[in-house]
Amino acid sequence: MTDTMLSHAHSGEWNSVIDLEADRQVLMQNYFSTAPQLEDAEWIVDGIRTVMKKDREIMQLGKTDINKLGQNLAQIQRGKKAQFAYQKLA
Repeated sequence: MTDTMLSHAHSGEWNSVIDLEADRQVLMQNYFSTAPQLEDAEWIVDGIRTVMKKDREIMQLGKTDINKLGQNLAQIQRGKKAQFAYQKLA
């Protein structure tokens, strides 16, 4: 599921990432609602580390997209100001 979230993040499909994260949270809460077996501890730790690494990548992609969005909005705002100034002169 985390790999799918990462794939959607790379594609900029943030609504899908959000939906999958909600589903993943439920699954994780259900899984950890009972104590795991001791013999599974190493496997579980490796899985958690992998999920955390991929989550960091997803968050970085989100920050990058937010920065791009902010730049685009600033450019639109400048365009509106220029249009307003031009209309004032006309």
